[in-house]
Amino acid sequence: MPKRFLVSAVALVALSGFSPFLGAQTAPAKGAGAKAMPPWDDTPPQKAAYAGITKGPAPRRDLSGFWNGAAEGGVQATGAMEHPALIPGHPADEPGGQADENNIARPLPYTPAGLAALKANKPTAGARGVRPGMQNNPGDICDPVGFPRVALSQFRVAEFEQTANQVIVVYQPSYAWRVIWTDGRELPKVPEPRWYGYSVGRWVDDYTFVVQTVGLDERTWLDNAGRPHTGNMRVEEQYHRVDSDTLELTLTIDDPEYYKQPWQALNKFVLHRLPDDFDMGESFCSPSAIPGYKKLLDNVTADK
Repeated sequence: MPKRFLVSAVALVALSGFSPFLGAQTAPAKGAGAKAMPPWDDTPPQKAAYAGITKGPAPRRDLSGFWNGAAEGGVQATGAMEHPALIPGHPADEPGGQADENNIARPLPYTPAGLAALKANKPTAGARGVRPGMQNNPGDICDPVGFPRVALSQFRVAEFEQTANQVIVVYQPSYAWRVIWTDGRELPKVPEPRWYGYSVGRWVDDYTFVVQTVGLDERTWLDNAGRPHTGNMRVEEQYHRVDSDTLELTLTIDDPEYYKQPWQALNKFVLHRLPDDFDMGESFCSPSAIPGYKKLLDNVTADK
């Protein structure tokens, strides 16, 4: 494994319980908004870079382009942004060792079945965090991160492309892609599970696009805190185009078997548009690199 990737990955794990498939890009930002970026620049700008950007009106029914989630906290280390699994005042990089999540700031409405499923998942992040070596994060065996976790743990950069019948989304982690059908088809009644599910979307007005997704493989986690879901979960995304620079994403989980009521994981989460010449760098899970990664991680953990 290249030294640059190892150092970045270990820093992420130590700080936020991430897995080896999540590569970090930590170089200083070189451009943002409408400004041209140097060729092959794959580092999304931080929030401050957007302060002076002149924003134009939102184009009608258009999500196309590269969108930066990292600037507004898209790396959600300890769980979904609206429900972080972190005890108030407890350091984010230290496992809490708690039996449940009842003492976090915004606990989720688990059913008994949901709580049992939660306890079976052993993350390294959040109130229930365990030490490396004790966790069972599916990402550590290079399982696909899946949806919606790709948006609830590592929303760095995503590219949206629109055709007559589809909106195609490509996420930076693992270069994962989704197809959101816009041709009027219905969702499958009994879908065969997929890592990224089956999605249909429609414009409810000129600036708001709503997506429904079902058929999500229950082996995936919802976030880095190990929140579970069943195969019957439905996820709703609402994308609202505010202006030329800004896209707001609200994401709602509806899974009655595990949660007593639907809950928002993201609420008007801000994505900033990147220049058309932005280069979205690679971030893959590499099985051949995992042994070296774990060895280095064990050494770092032993030194803490």
